[in-house]
Order: sequence, then structure tokens, then C-alpha cells
Amino acid sequence: MTNTTIITALPIGEIDIDVIRSEFESIIGVFKDLGIDLFVADPVSDVESTRQSVQELSKKMPDLLLLIPVRGLSAQAIETAVLTSHSPCLICPTQGRFALPSSTLAIGALQESKVPVELLYAPPDHPDFIERVHRITSVARAFSRIQRSRIGIIGGLFPNLISCRYDPNIVSSRLGTTLVPISFKDIRNVIQSGADSINNLEQLQREITVSYKIDEADLNALDAGIQLHLAMKQVALEQKIDGFATECWSAFPRELGLNPCMGFIEDAYTLACEGDVMLCISLLLVRYLIGTGAYVGDLYDLDLDGILTLIHCGAPASLASNREETIVSKSQLALERGFETLTCRPRLETGTATLFRFYGRECDKLHLASGELLGSELSPNLTVKVKLNANRWDFLEQCFGNHYVVVAGDIRSELKLLGKWLGITILET
Repeated sequence: MTNTTIITALPIGEIDIDVIRSEFESIIGVFKDLGIDLFVADPVSDVESTRQSVQELSKKMPDLLLLIPVRGLSAQAIETAVLTSHSPCLICPTQGRFALPSSTLAIGALQESKVPVELLYAPPDHPDFIERVHRITSVARAFSRIQRSRIGIIGGLFPNLISCRYDPNIVSSRLGTTLVPISFKDIRNVIQSGADSINNLEQLQREITVSYKIDEADLNALDAGIQLHLAMKQVALEQKIDGFATECWSAFPRELGLNPCMGFIEDAYTLACEGDVMLCISLLLVRYLIGTGAYVGDLYDLDLDGILTLIHCGAPASLASNREETIVSKSQLALERGFETLTCRPRLETGTATLFRFYGRECDKLHLASGELLGSELSPNLTVKVKLNANRWDFLEQCFGNHYVVVAGDIRSELKLLGKWLGITILET
């Protein structure tokens, strides 16, 4: 799918005086400054023309429909626009002419339908207005993109992850996400077909060996990892896969002799471990919200001072605070289990961090926390320490699984709004 955020805008009412035209253009200007693709329709004044205009705008596959009421007696048209739209809606009424009460009446009527819609009313040049536009736009992008996402399922769920079980039908009905089974035979055939030319393999090998220090003894494992990564990259391209949930710790070594960890070397697709589909969805949501990947760690320890230790085999190279410090080498954990796999272990940026876990058989719960990322160790695994902001005992009461996503910065507001739209209960500690 395209990386460009698409917003459509529909004025409701007549833009017939200069003061209304000026405020309308100021609102539109805030969105233009986002660097998105913006399509503005002609004004509409009645229910039927509103319905037709929204249907036409929907062909643009927008991430957000912006409604700008410019007069009163427009509640029915606003309601019709929201109910006709396939994307989240933001209502930004202009000041005066009773545009605000009509907007609140529409919002009140729409509460029962539980559609994703927000009301934003303030001078367009006010910092709070601009900040909220940014937040709502990023959340709308994540909401619409997760509904169009396709996740490749390679293998099953690692047997130990008993609280990560999921129902594909519920995933599809609640989130719209499509789960695509992909067999190991398919991956093996792509590798053996040599569809990716030797030039592609050699080029990526050169890029990796120039960018990172690779031990000569690891070069064979590097080639195998690159071949697997390129095969998955090709499958992702051909089947329009946004991310993979891979049974990396058991089925991959048995079927292919290694893990898919070299997928972290570039951001061609999102990679989630141990067949954890909910984790893959979480990582895609982060990418859609802020445009970057995230670290995933297994909960390993939580001391009495509230310092949480998370451990994982690796993470996306793009997360590195210093690319030169990133380690690409064999996984000691894999060697202990009898196979070779190269992992990518970047040193993460310290500072404010958001932690969360999206879970539940009904895809309806999210445990949310915040803290300070204190540092990371790169050997023998990628170990990250986070000082929780809240009480450790409260955090433990909501721990119902092993995988937690750690995101640089504070995105709690974005996750709360996304949870509201998706019907997800947010449990913050």
C-alpha cells in the first residue's frame, strides 16, 4: 500500500462570505502543512449531495475524511457524511453561524454507532489545534492501514505462548486485517528457484559487510540469512504482505535450518517472532503511527525499584542510536539449540519510552505503560532496561504475556485514541 497519507475534505454549507472563506482556508492550511495528499471537494448543502460527494471521495481511499461545517442546520448532513464514509472522520466546524451546535448534535447521534469520529473546535492557528490535528491524522492513518494490512503466517504459534492464541475470524472482523498462510515449501521454493539474482545477494552482502563488522567465520551464516530474507522479501512483494508472524524458534530451524532474523537488517517488511500475530499487529500499528519500527522484548525481570529488563534475539537495524555500534553476529541462544543464525543487535536510543502489549482472544485489550529507557546491552543478546514511571505492582497485575513492544517517545495519547476507535480497552499502569 502507498506510504502517502491521504485526506479528503468536504465543506458543509455555503462559503459565501470572506470571514468564513478565510477560516475555512486556515483549517485547510493546517492539513496542507502536514505534507499529505489532500483532496478538497466542492461545498454541499443537503443530505443527498453530501452522500454522493462522500461516496465519490471514498474512491481516493482516504485515511481521514475532514468535514468542515460552516453553518447551522447541518447536523443531518454531517451525520450522513460520517455514516457514508469508510474512513475515520474529523469534524472541524468554523466559528459562528451555529456550525458548532449542529456538529455536537451530529456527534451525539453518532455515539451509538461507535464509528471513529472526532470533533475539533478551536482557532486553526492555536498550538493545541495543530497538535491535535497531527495526532488525529496519525491515528487515522494507523486505523485505516491496519484494516488493509496483510500478515503472512509462516508456521504456527510457538506452543509456550498460550496467552497469545488468536482466532483469525475475530482478527479479521474486528481489525479488518487479512491473515495469509504461507508454507515453508513456498519459502523453500523461492530460495531454490534463485528468483533473486546472485547480484541482489552479493549487493546486500556488500552493504552489510561495509556497514557492520562481520566475523569471517559468520559469512556462511550471513549468506543463508540473506537468502532467506530475500525470499521473504519477494513473497511480501508478490503477495502484498506488510508483516510476517513467524514460528521462528521451533519450526524455522526444523524446516529451514535457521531463523528469519536477518529480516531486521532492512525495513522491507515487519517481522514478529514466535508466530505471535497480535505482536505483528502491534508492530504494524507503531509503524503506521510514527513511521518507524520498535523493539520487542521478552519480560525477563522486574526489580523492586521498578527497573524492567527485556531480552530478545535482535531488533531492526534502523533503531540504532549509532549504526557503527550495531552487532551482526551469530545468536548464542540459537547455537545452544543446535543451529546457526545471525541476528542484528542495535544499541537503542535512551530516553522516554512507551511500552504496550496488545492481546486478548477478542483482540480487545491493551496494556499500556511508560518509562525511561536506561540503556541496552548487545551481547550475548539484545537486553534493554526500562525504569517504569508507575508502580511495579500495578504493572505486574496487567502482565498476561511475554512480548512487550518498546517505542521511543510518548505515544500513549495516540494509542488511547486508536483504542477508542477500535473498541480496545486500554489498561494503563
